[in-house]
Amino acid sequence: MRLPHHLVRHPSGIFHYRQKIPLELQAVTGRKVIKKSLRTRCPKTAQAWAYVLAARYDAVFHAVRSGEMTKPTVADLLAHVDPADTRPYELALPNGVSIKATDAADHARAMEALKLLVAQPPLDVAPATPQPSKTPPGMKLAAAHRAWVQFIAPSTIRKTLSIKSSAVSLFVEHAGRAQPINGITRTDVAGWVQALRNAGLSTPTIVNKLSYLKGFFEWAKGAGHYISSDNPSTGQLTYSHREKRLRRKLGFKALTMEQVRALYEPKAFIGLSDAARWGALLGLYTGARVAEIGQLTLADFLTIDGVFCVRFTDDGEGQSLKNKASERTVPLHPDLIELGVMARVGELRERGETRFFPGVKVDGVNGMGNWLSKAFTRHLAACKVQPESGVGKVGFHSLRKTVIQAMQTANVSSEHRAQFVGHELDDEHHTVYSRQYTAAELLAVVGPALRWSLDLAAVRATLFELPAGRKPARKNAQSATQTRSTSKSP
Repeated sequence: MRLPHHLVRHPSGIFHYRQKIPLELQAVTGRKVIKKSLRTRCPKTAQAWAYVLAARYDAVFHAVRSGEMTKPTVADLLAHVDPADTRPYELALPNGVSIKATDAADHARAMEALKLLVAQPPLDVAPATPQPSKTPPGMKLAAAHRAWVQFIAPSTIRKTLSIKSSAVSLFVEHAGRAQPINGITRTDVAGWVQALRNAGLSTPTIVNKLSYLKGFFEWAKGAGHYISSDNPSTGQLTYSHREKRLRRKLGFKALTMEQVRALYEPKAFIGLSDAARWGALLGLYTGARVAEIGQLTLADFLTIDGVFCVRFTDDGEGQSLKNKASERTVPLHPDLIELGVMARVGELRERGETRFFPGVKVDGVNGMGNWLSKAFTRHLAACKVQPESGVGKVGFHSLRKTVIQAMQTANVSSEHRAQFVGHELDDEHHTVYSRQYTAAELLAVVGPALRWSLDLAAVRATLFELPAGRKPARKNAQSATQTRSTSKSP
């Protein structure tokens, strides 16, 4: 609905009537502008009062010009045009309709008539005088969405890119493709969240979509397309206490010691492929995420001050991390060394490989850890491993929980645990005053906590089982590989 140009909407939603006093009367009244609250948020009611007040102010200004009112104050002017006043007036609307009121009864009928008129299609009222914008309109939402996707594409796997793009695209369609990004407010995002709720989406799903939208607006702010310091997607939705309890109850569960031994018992372990066996062992002894393990390169295996380590980084081709805290270098457990992990690294280097899992596609649609997650899930099913409580689920992520809880049981401090698995402790004590533990310090504390009592010799036999006709590796192959790898440094 087009509003009379005298109407101004306050940020609170209340309409105000604003009229400039004629130039020749400004000296008499001592005021350039008169502004009066209409005490309503209804556009139609405000429009009706705007027509009434415009007619009344015109009558007042005529009285001042003719000398009927001498030296009127702003209070006098307001008193003469108070909406509750019933002074006689005649109102000529732009569409030719004329309304005249001589008493309170006439005024009440006039207001009813005006309300009926403004309930019809918009009156032919001159559009409001354009006001210069305080902020540039900015890029249109659809164009900003395309630019954002182009920006994140090189560092995002195809499946994740598709998920993120689709989530933000839903918001773009809801808010309007042609809507300037600078015009987006928290109310727009709140409306979208409610629309998703109305469509039956669960809280976790909406929270995920909001996280992608948050990334979109952070990029837009950094690129200068969205000039507000606020990110309108933050604080829009949180988990209720009930939902938090359900997430903990139905999420991934840690494995018991008996389940670990069943999964890594040689007769069962041999059912996994060679690459999946190594992936499962790295998960058990590092607690790393499946994607972090699947993307490992041979350059990620190194020595620091004589300690064999593995680093999780996003420096290599196709590598990515969940967040900044995920970038870390952790010591390799002595069991992994005994199982021959560095021997495998050496053999792969001799073959000219660059990745710990050579068969994994760098540009796979589902990322470089998807194959390992699926293989381990099948292994859990084959070994009939279920959550101990019967509630929740098990998968490769269960290894991460198992490692963390094993360290907790062994009284490993939260600082050591967080550094080892790539979690962030974001209080000032840790971020400002504390330093990172060295690899040797971390190994001394974490190593004893991750003793799974596996038959290492039997497990190693499954890892280096040779095809018929191939000669076994030299007995000192591992020590030779370790000697070669000591030359690698960060």
